[in-house]
Amino acid sequence: MHCLLLTILNQIHDKVLTYIQKFSCIAKLTLYLFLGGVIFACSDQNQSEAGQFFLKGNLELAKKEYLQAIRYYDEALLKMNDFADAHSNRGIAYLRLGETEKAVEDFNKAIEIDPKFDQAYFNRAGVLIDKQNFNNAAADLEKIRKSYQDSSNYYLKWGDLKFGQGFYDQALAEYDRSLSLYPKNVQALVNRGVVYFEKRNFENAQVDFENALKLDGQQQLAYNNLALLFASKNQLEEALKMVNRALDFDPVSAIYLNNKGYIFLLMGQLEEAKMLFEKSLYKNPENSYAHRNWGIYLLKKGQNTAALNALQKAYTLNAATAQIHWWLGEALFVTNQKEKACTMWKKGAALGDEEATKKQKENCP
Repeated sequence: MHCLLLTILNQIHDKVLTYIQKFSCIAKLTLYLFLGGVIFACSDQNQSEAGQFFLKGNLELAKKEYLQAIRYYDEALLKMNDFADAHSNRGIAYLRLGETEKAVEDFNKAIEIDPKFDQAYFNRAGVLIDKQNFNNAAADLEKIRKSYQDSSNYYLKWGDLKFGQGFYDQALAEYDRSLSLYPKNVQALVNRGVVYFEKRNFENAQVDFENALKLDGQQQLAYNNLALLFASKNQLEEALKMVNRALDFDPVSAIYLNNKGYIFLLMGQLEEAKMLFEKSLYKNPENSYAHRNWGIYLLKKGQNTAALNALQKAYTLNAATAQIHWWLGEALFVTNQKEKACTMWKKGAALGDEEATKKQKENCP
């Protein structure tokens, strides 16, 4: 989310997404490097200077020097505040820095100045998807459908939107369309793999993640996702290898640290897991998966009341956290709250949680 990061077992949303995150979901970075010479050749002094600052900002944006790019866009907008392109590109720079509110403000301003500014609608839609504002994101995407009907990244965005809404089959259809237009769209492969994982189609998920890595060997999200896939199949040594590859690219990622801790948890290496969960929660205290994993650790250590608090926190942050109904039900059960535990397991069973179903059958009338 966010470009999508695999949130099935251990999140994050960052989507963006990762995704992230982790990755920008800006599919088309329009630099307009020719703009100054065309628009401003016969304009007044302020416009000419604004164009020069804009071009400098674009060069810094291309070099990923986002703070310096913003400084140049600021200068351009001081000279000419109704410069839609400068607002839009400054919004991209803010987005790359994770400052989504400022990014949305700039995209809004660009659209206010130029209601036909398709790129600004596209970029704003990506932010709205990450913020789970799906109705407004869909409205933005519909507005530019004609202009983007041949764009692979346009259908990638629709796939992200449908995934966020929980419509997995529709998301798959959108990712398929994205890849039919451009088979080498790495992000579409990664995100489609996430949907396959959610549908427990591990074979197709693995194919997509591995194909993404063939196209981009530095695709850290694919390594992270493969780690969770191998963990789900109890191939723990391979899972550890994959998450370590993800950490090679981002050693302080709260998500990757949490996922490595989860793998250690499955391996029975509880103290190693504890250290990683603490680091992850320090960096991102709003990660429901880290709270879930911390709760599982506490259950395994016999600290049942503390485990219940951690699992309730995870549930409050995100009731769709994978396996949360199973583990929260377990914490309720061991703290002598059988009726609440059965209610929680029943909810999980209705959502297809196999372990919650098993617990309900074993312990509830």
